[in-house]
Amino acid sequence: MEPQADSSPRESLGGVGELACAGGRHPDAQRDELLRVLETQRDQLLRQEDQLLQARQELAASRRASRAYQIQAGCNHALLRTLTEEDLFQEVCRIVVEKGDFALAWVGLAAEDESRRIRPVAIFGEHAEFLQGLSISWGNRQSGRGPSGRAVRERRPVVCPSIAGDPVFAPFRLEAARRGLASCISLPLLAEDRCLGVLGIYAREENVFDAEEEQLLVELANQLSFGLLALRLRTERSEALEQVERLAYFDPLTGLPNRRMFLERLGQAVALAQREGQQLALLFLDLDRFKDINDTLGHDGGDQLLKAVASRLRGCVRQADTVARHGGDEFVIILHAIHGQGQAEAVAKKILAAFAEPFQISGREVYSSTSVGIALSPADGTDVDTLIRHADAAMYTAKAEGRQTYRFFSMEMNRRIQAKLLLEQHLRLAWQRGEIFLRYQPQIDLRSAEVVGVEALLRWHSPVLGEIEPERFIPLAEETGMILPLGEWMLRQACRQVRAWHDSGFGGLRLAVNISARQFRQSDFIDLMDDILAESGLKPRSLVLEMTESTVMDKSEEAIMTLTDLKIRGLSLSLDDFGTGYSSLNHLRSFPIDQIKIDRSFLADLERPYGQAAIIEAMIAMAHSLGLRVVAEGVEERSHIDFLRVRNCDEAQGYFLARPLSSEVIPGHLRDNLPDLKKRLGP
Repeated sequence: MEPQADSSPRESLGGVGELACAGGRHPDAQRDELLRVLETQRDQLLRQEDQLLQARQELAASRRASRAYQIQAGCNHALLRTLTEEDLFQEVCRIVVEKGDFALAWVGLAAEDESRRIRPVAIFGEHAEFLQGLSISWGNRQSGRGPSGRAVRERRPVVCPSIAGDPVFAPFRLEAARRGLASCISLPLLAEDRCLGVLGIYAREENVFDAEEEQLLVELANQLSFGLLALRLRTERSEALEQVERLAYFDPLTGLPNRRMFLERLGQAVALAQREGQQLALLFLDLDRFKDINDTLGHDGGDQLLKAVASRLRGCVRQADTVARHGGDEFVIILHAIHGQGQAEAVAKKILAAFAEPFQISGREVYSSTSVGIALSPADGTDVDTLIRHADAAMYTAKAEGRQTYRFFSMEMNRRIQAKLLLEQHLRLAWQRGEIFLRYQPQIDLRSAEVVGVEALLRWHSPVLGEIEPERFIPLAEETGMILPLGEWMLRQACRQVRAWHDSGFGGLRLAVNISARQFRQSDFIDLMDDILAESGLKPRSLVLEMTESTVMDKSEEAIMTLTDLKIRGLSLSLDDFGTGYSSLNHLRSFPIDQIKIDRSFLADLERPYGQAAIIEAMIAMAHSLGLRVVAEGVEERSHIDFLRVRNCDEAQGYFLARPLSSEVIPGHLRDNLPDLKKRLGP
């Protein structure tokens, strides 16, 4: 019977014995037969050994592939769910150790500065402390000769098959052996043309990282590099979107919600209050005289003040309330779910008390106050626009009534606002339609009883509203900025007119024009005056510029420079409404003015027991002692003339002498009314 292919060697040898014992055969034939059987068995053994080796290799490859698959699958999952680099690195190290059955894994980031340091950012394993305290570099020096430094510097994987036999690890050989670390691999984290860092893996056996294992781990490192770049890109985009959102919804200077976010929050608050049957309050704040502080401290100082104000306002409200910057030096506060007017009033008082303390700006104490307007919902409005408008109106009322205070909105306030808005609309139309015109009021020398000058006055007659008093529309023109084009037109028109009167024989006539504070502070005001004088041909000595005390006292150094420039050109300068502001002898001596103009209110109260007569007498004497001429306005009665003449007042104007006249009437008045004027004034 033939031996089976899978027979054991012992069985095969038994068959040989049986063959040898068979009788009648020649010994050589028996030997040859035995050799053939032995060769057959040897071939079978070799085939079985090859099959076993192949099976072991396939099993090892399967295990390696399974391990690599588990590592890569785990890392893919980590890439998808981790949100930060630190979390990603730590999770990858954990997966490499646990899924790959390695001893230790770590990730280090490579610095691109002069230090060329590799900074460990994640370590996982039984002996994580092995890497702690090590100085690892990727520079070409002692600390950069290890596998990690070489991997980053040369941008290729570096394998150490035996830590015990590698001279680089000589200082750490005993420590590594004690911890059971036998071999390692360092894999560069490559991205585009940069090496971001290194992934280091330690094994418990030597010669673990063969070519196939190395290739699998290189793929893992590439996967980690790609994930790191994607995470950084995602983070950059997230930060960019966050920055865009902050720019869209937050004020970059103070960090408060800006006007856009404020409007959204106010809309939501109003809707919620209506749905829940609650009240809310809107506080509108404006810093008092912020422009003066900004001019004094500079823009950087002004910005510091605004940031300090924002911080102080946050401390005056609840966390649920909203403090926002509305724009410029305006702030708004939404008080949610309040229990009546008293709660809003308490917050307003708290704000005013907070502003009573000085602000520390650039090492100096700065005092700033605020005016607060308050509107309540639903009482003062149930929509965003109405609430803002009413709170703003209340704030302006607070400013008009002395500043550094608060006011609640009222319907009377609303009526005044509506009337003001209507007047502004008509004023703009009046300017476009030419409804505004000039009148000229003669100024009389009280000694000679002659007309020595005229003051140009703006007048407005509306076909809808009728005659509008200057006291109503000129402050409005100042507030809206319309005074600038109006004032320039007035100067040009009046200068041309007086030059025409000079050419017709009234060469000694002076022109007085009131200059608003906005005009005076314009940077090109001097150039404008040069242009108007050149265009009209009026001699500078024939033009008197009248300015109020508040105009020239504000920022006095700049005012003195502007007044000096005007004086050098030969213009005369007059201080208007004298006595109603905060003049002093020191100011009068500092400013290069030629005359003062006593406000009409002093003569109007001349007969009342307020000591007005003594005040006027003192002002005239003071001005003359400084070499200034004195003009009194508001002369309405003969007794005013007598009083002023006795006290040596130089000039006067008023209805008793002459009303404001049109340009067509002035020449006839100058020719025909002089005898009558002298007769009325007497000797």
